[in-house]
Order: sequence, then C-alpha cells, then structure tokens
Amino acid sequence: MNRFPAWLCIPLLLSSCSSGSSQTATLILDNPTWDRVNVQAVITNSADCDNRGKEYVETKDFVMTKGQTMKIQAPKGESICWRHDRNPNNPAPGAWSGWSRAPLAPGQTAETDLSRPAGRRLGLRLRSVHQSRGEFVDVAAS
Repeated sequence: MNRFPAWLCIPLLLSSCSSGSSQTATLILDNPTWDRVNVQAVITNSADCDNRGKEYVETKDFVMTKGQTMKIQAPKGESICWRHDRNPNNPAPGAWSGWSRAPLAPGQTAETDLSRPAGRRLGLRLRSVHQSRGEFVDVAAS
C-alpha cells in the first residue's frame, strides 16, 4: 500500500497561510514640503472619512518630517483617508486640512504627496502586484 507521507502536507499548509497578505492595500504618503507636520489617517469602508460607525476600521496619528515617507496599510483593501495640519508652519490642535481619500483594492499600492490639496485630483501613483511573478507593475491613475 502506497501511503502519502504526512510531512508533505506541512509546506502546503504554510503556503496557504501566506495568501492573506495579498489582501492588504498600502498607501505611501510622501512629505516633500513641510519641516514637521501632524497627520491623521483613517482606514474605513465608508465614503465619509469622519464616520466612525460599523465601516470604520482604525485611526492612526503620526508626525512626518520633510522628505519622510509613511506606509499605511489597510488589511482588507479598505479606503485610506488622510489629513494634515491646516497650517503646518503654525499648527493648532484640532485644526485640520480637509480629508483626502484613496479607495484601494486588495493587493494594491498607491503613493501620493501629503501636500496635495484636498478636493483636487490626488495624483496617485498606483502599483498592483503581478500575481504570477510577485512583482509590482505600475498602473495609470485617474
């Protein structure tokens, strides 16, 4: 009788565990402008970045310095919203810019400048993972 060795199942099980990372969407924020700026990012499934209802996932507050990049990950490809100090040269608590929002798909990476005004075209540079080779492919953004 030919038996299938049980140890051969282990690599198969381990490879199936790693497939969850392809669901993560990533936004890369660049700060080419301000010496120091407070930033708030929200991960949500809502079109309303202020909504903290059932579609809300998480809020991240952080400080960025000039020339710094920050990666924000949405675990299941949710949208990522962000805003910064209304006046980064003279910040006031609670005085934020308007929201900017990047609706992302699972496995997608986008990059944008933090200084781009809210309400204008985001100018996202999108990258998607080429599934068969595991490498990034640039995609035109609208």
